[in-house]
Amino acid sequence: MHSEFGLKVLSLIGSLKNEIDTLKEEVARMRDQIQNIQPQSKPDSERLSINDVRDYIKQQLLSHYPNLQFTNGSRSKGKLTISDGSSTIERILIRTSKSFREKDGYPSGWITIHKDLIDEYELYFFVVKDFDGELHSLALNKMDIANWISHKSPDSNGNYHFYINLIHGKWIDDREGTYDCSRYYNNWSVVSELLGNL
Repeated sequence: MHSEFGLKVLSLIGSLKNEIDTLKEEVARMRDQIQNIQPQSKPDSERLSINDVRDYIKQQLLSHYPNLQFTNGSRSKGKLTISDGSSTIERILIRTSKSFREKDGYPSGWITIHKDLIDEYELYFFVVKDFDGELHSLALNKMDIANWISHKSPDSNGNYHFYINLIHGKWIDDREGTYDCSRYYNNWSVVSELLGNL
């Protein structure tokens, strides 16, 4: 036979178990509600394909210079060539990054280029995909990239790292010190200059 004290303890344990089960159900219900409210990230929406990036660059350039022509380039020269009919830019490097500083809440990208590639190209596009899926492009010529890396040192593998972030309306590289690279943002005129149409 159970003592009166033992029965009270068993009763309290039963009540606590019921309370815990109720709390677990409530937590599960709240978790489901939160997951339904938050947008589900889809792996496809995070992907940044070279074809999408090339199409974006072409579209932006055609809105400024409707007479340009493009080919998808070759592996040895670059992913894109641009021509105005008389001149052609063949050596174009395109680097892409999805934004990675979600906690900070601003678009950001991490681009790397090996030191041996720096002098190999005429034109450079750094394209960052923000958290809303919008693309942002920085366009640079050889002199621009040389100026930028003069503030950097390659890592032990020979790679230059560019941490580009849109902070308070400016594009800032904060990898090694702070470098304002805003002048390269949507710098489509660099293409016209390289083609000789100043």
